Amino acid sequence: MNIKELTEVISKEHNLPRALSNRILKTTLETIREELKHKRLVRLRNFGTFHARKSHGKIRAKFDDSKNFFK
Repeated sequence: MNIKELTEVISKEHNLPRALSNRILKTTLETIREELKHKRLVRLRNFGTFHARKSHGKIRAKFDDSKNFFK
């Protein structure tokens, strides 16, 4: 699934215009990205945890789904 497909699901599920769904999704992802840039932990209950870590000299995002809703 990509951002376009996810936007479509949000749009249909909540009866929203596609443009609004796209803005909401992009804002959500940008907020997560900004928090990780500032080395803050992002924990989404029943989904997983994102945290920044260094890898080969670069800051990378790591997703921990050990408490994943798929289990």
